[in-house]
Amino acid sequence: MNLRSRGMKGTPANAPKRAAGTRSHGATSLPRSPKKRSKSRHEGGSGWIYGSHACLAALSNPRRTIHELLLTESAANRLKLPTGGVMPQIVDPQHIDRKLPRGTVHQGIALKCAPLEWPALEVLAEAAPKDGLILVLDQITDPHNVGAMLRLSSAFGVTALVMQTRKAPPLVGSLAKVAVGCLETIPICLETNIANTLQNLQRIGWQVTGLAGETELNLSDALHSGTKQVIVMGAEGPGLRERVRKTCDQLARIPMSSRAVAGEAESLNVATAAGIALYEARRG
Repeated sequence: MNLRSRGMKGTPANAPKRAAGTRSHGATSLPRSPKKRSKSRHEGGSGWIYGSHACLAALSNPRRTIHELLLTESAANRLKLPTGGVMPQIVDPQHIDRKLPRGTVHQGIALKCAPLEWPALEVLAEAAPKDGLILVLDQITDPHNVGAMLRLSSAFGVTALVMQTRKAPPLVGSLAKVAVGCLETIPICLETNIANTLQNLQRIGWQVTGLAGETELNLSDALHSGTKQVIVMGAEGPGLRERVRKTCDQLARIPMSSRAVAGEAESLNVATAAGIALYEARRG
């Protein structure tokens, strides 16, 4: 059984070898065609994380490699940094501004770090408890929504968050700030083909439920406690892609009292819908 997508070329010859069964999530998602499958993959390069909560969580994570840490004098006096890590550079706020996108609210702290490594999805799926929960995002690219769903994943004990390699937002920056540290604790698995990944999860006993507004099955009736469950969220507007939709064991909807008329909510924000779905999965 293999839930992994193919590896990536371009790893330097002198790069240290990673342990089998691990993979990394990185600053960007730029897949490359490999010559053969690998038990680990590097996805993207280093990137910037900013904001107090996100940076303190990264600095406290022994699995993170920090390349550079920038602090304003005010932030250095305000924040209690973990000991034994990289030495901070005390700089003017404008120095941090120049490193980050225009208008970024960095709270006086920013760090440049290497991608995190997580166990491969098949390893996580096999080791999950009988009430394991996996959240799959089908081409959801907004970093604020993904960051919010990382927080939800932490709150509801999600085993892994799965995204497509070509349609994943950078796993740093605004996503990390919105996730307020949960980027360090929730495994993120980037897969080449979402439908194939769902099929492999089904083969080892996971039930796959896709959220769709046009079905008659209510979410509360679709999810049952004590089972390994996969919840699949589609992008706002397009929803689930056709093959992903057909791969799901069932489609379920969140019942809404509003009508599809002007002035009433036609749909929910995808992160809000994910929160309801995860709650139902734990409550059911």
